Amino acid sequence: MRHFNSRSFFLSASVFLATAALAQESAQDSASDPLEEVVVTASLKEVRSLDLSTSVTVLDAQTIRNSAVQHFEELAQLTPNLHWAGGSSRARYFQVRGIGERSQYEGAPNPSVGFLLDDIDFSALGGVATRFDLGSVEILRGPQGTRYGANALAGLIYARSREPSREREAEAEISLGNDAMHAAGLALSGPLGPAAAGRFSAHHYRTNGFRRNATLDRDDTNGRQELSLRARLNYEPSPELALKLTLLHIDLDNGYDGWSIDNELTTWSDRPGRDSQASTGASLRADLELSGGHSLVSITGAASSDIEHSYDADWGEDGYWSEIAGFEMHYDYTSRTLRERSGFSQELRLLSPAESAAGYVLGVWYLNLDEDNDRTDTGLYAEPGYAPGPSEDRFDSGYGADSLALFGELSRAFADQWRVTAGLRWERRDSDYADSNGELFSPSDDMLGGHLSVSRPFGEDANVYVRIARGYKAGGFNLGLGGRGLTSDELLYEPEFLWNYEIGAKGLWLDGRLRGELAVFHSQRVDVQVDTSRQVDPQDPNTFLFFTRNVGRGVNRGVELTLEYRPGDAWRMSAALGLLDTEITRYPGRPELEGREQPHAPGYGYALGAQWRHPQGWFAGGELTGKDGFYFSNSHDRKSEAYTLLNLRAGRAWNGWEAFAWARNLLDEYYAIRGFYFSNVPPDWPEQEFRQQGDPRHFGVTIRRRF
Repeated sequence: MRHFNSRSFFLSASVFLATAALAQESAQDSASDPLEEVVVTASLKEVRSLDLSTSVTVLDAQTIRNSAVQHFEELAQLTPNLHWAGGSSRARYFQVRGIGERSQYEGAPNPSVGFLLDDIDFSALGGVATRFDLGSVEILRGPQGTRYGANALAGLIYARSREPSREREAEAEISLGNDAMHAAGLALSGPLGPAAAGRFSAHHYRTNGFRRNATLDRDDTNGRQELSLRARLNYEPSPELALKLTLLHIDLDNGYDGWSIDNELTTWSDRPGRDSQASTGASLRADLELSGGHSLVSITGAASSDIEHSYDADWGEDGYWSEIAGFEMHYDYTSRTLRERSGFSQELRLLSPAESAAGYVLGVWYLNLDEDNDRTDTGLYAEPGYAPGPSEDRFDSGYGADSLALFGELSRAFADQWRVTAGLRWERRDSDYADSNGELFSPSDDMLGGHLSVSRPFGEDANVYVRIARGYKAGGFNLGLGGRGLTSDELLYEPEFLWNYEIGAKGLWLDGRLRGELAVFHSQRVDVQVDTSRQVDPQDPNTFLFFTRNVGRGVNRGVELTLEYRPGDAWRMSAALGLLDTEITRYPGRPELEGREQPHAPGYGYALGAQWRHPQGWFAGGELTGKDGFYFSNSHDRKSEAYTLLNLRAGRAWNGWEAFAWARNLLDEYYAIRGFYFSNVPPDWPEQEFRQQGDPRHFGVTIRRRF
C-alpha cells in the first residue's frame, strides 16, 4: 500500500478534530436528533444502507445542495475509491476501485462503471450529471453482476432527480462567480389532482472554462454552457398501481481547449475544439401490487444523444511553432468526431411479499444500443526544403448491440439471526459493426455473474457481512481503427471477469448520531481489458491512437471507511477514506509492467467535511479532500502528484431566502486530471509528458429563494 502525503493528511485531520472538539463542546448542553435513515434505491429492491451487504455511498439532496457544486464530478471527491478521468469538458468516464474507462476514444461502448440517471442508461456519458434539482446519488462499489451485469463490472452510479411534492413549492437560484461564471435555476413542484404530483426544473450554467487562448486573445475557448431541463410526474390511479414518468434534456454546449505544450492554463491553439453533448431521455417506472403480497416492477428507459468531440491536435499555430523550430514552418492538425447514440432498455422484476421468510426477486432485462461515428482528421505539415503535405482522413462506422439478461436473487434467514443472500445473472450480448474501411464484425458473448453474501445483524442498527461477487464485462472491438496501424487480432478483444471478496461492518451508535461503514475487499481480474495507446506516425498527432486489448490478470484490493456524526443540532460532520492497492500481475508482451500499479488508481483518497448552522440562520461549511498520485496510462510510466483541495462556504438563511459565498480549490492547487506521453513538438519530435489540469481557484456567491 502506498504512503499518504502525510503533511496534507495530518493538516486535514487536525482541522477536522479541532472542529469536532468545538462541535462536541457546543453540543454538551443540547440534545441532538439522530441522523436521517439512509435508503438505497439502486439495488433490486429498496433497502436500508445498513442492511445492504455491499460497500455503498449515498449523497442525499442536502449534501448535494450544501456542496455548492455544478456537476457530479465535483461530488466524486467525497466518495471513497471513486475517481474520474479528464480529456473532456466534463467527467464522462469514472473509475471505481481503480477500474474503469478513461477516454472518449474507446472501442465498443462497454463501460466498466454503470451510470443511470432516473433509470435511463447513460453509461460512459456521465456529462449529463448536472447538479441542479438532483435528489440523490448512490455509488455501489464492487461488481454488480446480479443488479446490472456487463455495464457494472467495477460498480454502479445511480442518480435520481428530486421527487414531486404533494404540497406546492418553488425554488429559484442564481449564482455569480469568477471566470465570468453565472447560473440560474428554477424548480416548481406540487399536486396535479388528487392522484398525481408533478415537478419541473430548469437550470442554465455558463463559465469561460479557466483557460486563456493567447493565439486568439480569448478566454472562453474552453467555456461551458450547460442547460438542464427535467420533468417528473407521479401518478397513482389505484391503491395497487403507482406510475413514475421522467423526461429530461441535457445540453452541454461546451468548448474544448484544455491542453498546452507547457502544461499551463494558457493555450496556443488556432482552431480550438468542441466537447458538446445533447441528450434527451425518458423513463417510466410502474409498481404494481399483485395478489398474495407479490409485486411487479416495470422500468422502461430510452435516450438519444448527439455528441461532438473535436480539438486542435497540434495545440498551436504556425507562428508559435516557427518560433520554437527557429525557422518558418506549417504544422496544423485537427480532429472532429460526431457521434449519435440511442438506447432503449426494459426491465421486469417480480418481488416476493415483504413478510416472506425467503425473499426473492426474479427478473428479465433487455437493452438495445446503436451508435454511429463520423470522424474527420485534417492536417498540413511543411518545413524548408519540403513541399507542404496536406492530409485528410474521413472515417464512418456503425455499431449495434442487443443484450438480454435473466436474473434472480434469493435471501433467507437461518440459525436465528444470520441471513444468506444469493444472486445469479445470465446475459447474452449480440453486437455488429461495420465501417467505411470494409471491416465487419458480429461477435456474441454469453456471460454469467452473481453474488453470495452472509450477514448477521447486531441489534437493529448494526450489521456485519461477508460477500463474494463475480462481475463481467462484454468483449468488443475497437471502433474506427481499422487501417490505422492495428493488426487484425488487435481489433477484437474478449470479455473480462472479476471476482470480488469483501467483508464489511455497518452501524449506528450514540443514539443514532454516529453512522459508520467499513469495507475491506480483494478483487481478482481475469482477461483484463486495458486501454492503451500508440502513435503510428511521430509527425502526425492524429495518428495517436487509443484502443482496448486483453492483457492477462490484475489484482485490486483496499479499504473503504465512511463516518457521519451529528454531535449537536447545529453541527454535522463527515469523514471518508479510501485505500487502494492495485497491480498488473500478468501482461504478455509487456513484462516491464507486471507488478506495476494500474492507471488512474490513486493509492488513497480522503474527504473531511463539517457543516454548522446557527438558530438565527447563519451557516458555514467546507470539505478538505485529497488524493494520491496515480499512473496516467498503461502505455508509459508517467504519474501525477498527490494533491489536496479545500472548499469553503458561509452565509445566512432567513424567511425562505438563502445567500452564501463559496470557494472551491481555495488554495489554488495545480492538479492533473489526465496525462499523455507522446510526440507533438516539431522539428525533433521528442516524446514528452502532457497534462490536463483541473480547475483552479473558483469563488462566487449564490442566492436561493423558496416559495
